[in-house]
Amino acid sequence: MIKKLKSNWLTIALTLVVLVSFILSGIIWTNPFQYERPHRENSTSSSQQFTTQSMGDVYLPTTIVRTGKDGQQNLLYSQRANLINDVQRNLCDWKLGRTSEVKTNNSDVYLSYLRNRHSLMLSYPDNVTGEVFNETFDQSIDTNRVKGINHIVIPLNGTHEIYLLRDYHYEVYRVRVNKGDFAKLPKIGRHVRPISVDHKIIKGNAMMVYPHGFTLPKLAYQVSDQRINNLSTNLLSTNRHTSVTSHEDSDKTVYTDGTNRHLIYDHTNGTVDYENDIGNSNVVATGQLYAHFYNILVKTGMPLDNIRFDQAKDHNRTFIYRTYVEGFPIINTDGYGGAKLQASQSGVERYWMSLYTVQVPLPLSGDQDVKLPSTTRVLNELHASNQFKDITDLRVGYLWKGNSQDSKVVKLVPTYFVKYHHRWVYYTELLK
Repeated sequence: MIKKLKSNWLTIALTLVVLVSFILSGIIWTNPFQYERPHRENSTSSSQQFTTQSMGDVYLPTTIVRTGKDGQQNLLYSQRANLINDVQRNLCDWKLGRTSEVKTNNSDVYLSYLRNRHSLMLSYPDNVTGEVFNETFDQSIDTNRVKGINHIVIPLNGTHEIYLLRDYHYEVYRVRVNKGDFAKLPKIGRHVRPISVDHKIIKGNAMMVYPHGFTLPKLAYQVSDQRINNLSTNLLSTNRHTSVTSHEDSDKTVYTDGTNRHLIYDHTNGTVDYENDIGNSNVVATGQLYAHFYNILVKTGMPLDNIRFDQAKDHNRTFIYRTYVEGFPIINTDGYGGAKLQASQSGVERYWMSLYTVQVPLPLSGDQDVKLPSTTRVLNELHASNQFKDITDLRVGYLWKGNSQDSKVVKLVPTYFVKYHHRWVYYTELLK
């Protein structure tokens, strides 16, 4: 026996190596390491993107706040888990029933629901329709009654009901929970970090504020750039026999299909301006733009893994989409990582988008935490600069900062942004 082992030791060793290799491969394929959310490779060589991001994924809420029995509110922050997706999967198994109006046009009552004790609240960055809620959470609430939603409040006291809040006219609706497992909702745990927050109504707007200073990490990401030839083909190609032509105009390339559509690509900042006159008879109804614009995003081939609906304006005919990292939006003046889609009532559709998006998180060496001040301190600084009168909203997000040594890497720095003359700007710009 021992002689056989000695004479065949090489064969046995090779067999063991192969077996171990198969076992390790199986572990990797069945349980890959994840950094907050899985990264799916997007082939920029193909003219059409294959995306697993559904319409409901693009229109997910972006913040999650847990309010304790004592009324203390905490934003649930995690670099390891995607809490919003966890809640979405849970709510999709629920069965919601009858919807009824609780109160409208009362800011004090509305604020009390924003601060509802012993509850979990999901919030959208801007109003979405009841149809979007149904699509996202696989429900069928009464959309004739619920016209819009900004917040979803889920009481944890066993009442078996949730509340849908709309900032416009301070509307509060109650929805009966016929079936639902409240025990699976996220808690403050090992991989979930609480950040103290509160809700206030400032200048008539409901805002989430940070009563104390707090820290967020700097981040670094690899930047991917979509090929302009693919994007122009996706937007300009049709079943009709029309040829796409292009010509150079200074630092821009202009593409046209010879009919009513053209696309301008700016080489300097990697942005695209597309216009299509679809005619008055083909104007998409305002309530249908959520689905229409989602289909446009898919058609462009833009990677949608981290793209979220962020804002609607111009009487809900213009939508802005941004890249979100760890629950916070990336904001910059060049529109990197985002898109703006507009459908006018006259039948002209325009899309502005960036070819640059963040895809792969990269490690940063050393202490990369940034200490942010309380909201009160920020507002006091803005008061002192006489700019406060023109500010209508405030939020925390990530500022896109290019790396001068590597154009394929971007650093993201957390900071406050304020809405100034309908634009989100880095708040210190108003202090100069």
